[in-house]
Amino acid sequence: MKRKIVAILGAVAALSVAVAVHAAAPAKKIRVGFFGTICEAPLFAAYEQGFFKEEGLDVEMIRGDANTLREGLALNKVDVTDGVLMQWIKPIEQGLKVKFTAGIHTGCIQILAGNKTKIRSLKDLAGKRVGVPAIGGGPHNLASRALFTAGIDPKNGVTWKAFPMSELELALEKGEIDAIASADPIAQIIVDKGKARSILNSAKTTPYNQEYCCLVVVNGKFIKEHPDTAAAATRAILKAARWVSKNPQAAAKLSVDKKYVPGNPEVNAKILSGYHYVPSVKGGENAILIAAREMKETGVLNKSTDVNQLAKFSFQKLKGVE
Repeated sequence: MKRKIVAILGAVAALSVAVAVHAAAPAKKIRVGFFGTICEAPLFAAYEQGFFKEEGLDVEMIRGDANTLREGLALNKVDVTDGVLMQWIKPIEQGLKVKFTAGIHTGCIQILAGNKTKIRSLKDLAGKRVGVPAIGGGPHNLASRALFTAGIDPKNGVTWKAFPMSELELALEKGEIDAIASADPIAQIIVDKGKARSILNSAKTTPYNQEYCCLVVVNGKFIKEHPDTAAAATRAILKAARWVSKNPQAAAKLSVDKKYVPGNPEVNAKILSGYHYVPSVKGGENAILIAAREMKETGVLNKSTDVNQLAKFSFQKLKGVE
């Protein structure tokens, strides 16, 4: 009888361990959100070139604009994305539960002046109408920082107008706006058509060309419950970023052929070659603090916000991610 009890207890213990191990196993299926800009090439490469699969991940790619992806992360409908840092800091301050896990690259946003205008510099934007894909998005926040540095109040010194990214060129042609702040490839396409000239390029203009503009962003609930899977997804994206750095032509062709982004593969390859795809955990962490400080100065973040604490809270280091 005693032996039977011991055997039963042993079986129960073994079952408990098995259940615990099963419960702790990382989720293999993940949902990756993307916006459709050329700088997201590492996301597309991670999926198409098998970097996600190498990490044991089954990925569903979900397209959305800035607001859709933000809502998707908030409602736990998107697990991971590659986001322009500045479009996420304010929502995090307001309570959005997401974490940055690594920096991917520098550059990707331009401020353009219409060729029919007399705008030649940031200071010339005073009193002008500036079109952006979304109020509060990355291009809007970068332009706000740049205007503030140029001595223009970003809240009252210009008029912001939001248009779908694909309609910014038309708005400029119709005279509804004087300038544009947008990510590539749309920005570069407009320049190449001779419709506008670039007065700031975050891939070339200091100090922005030294900042990591895009980071890996992970849903807060997901990273808490599945840190190993979050780490695997981050590693896959960073591997893909290194691949893009070495293969800009192939990355550009893949992005256009698979209809992730518009544009000409040759033009997009040139754009990708201008970005610095040198993934960095520390670089991404530092970029958050730099951007948060300037966003507080411009009034985007609350005066009471402790940017050091916000930056620390926003970033999470993951095991095996370097």
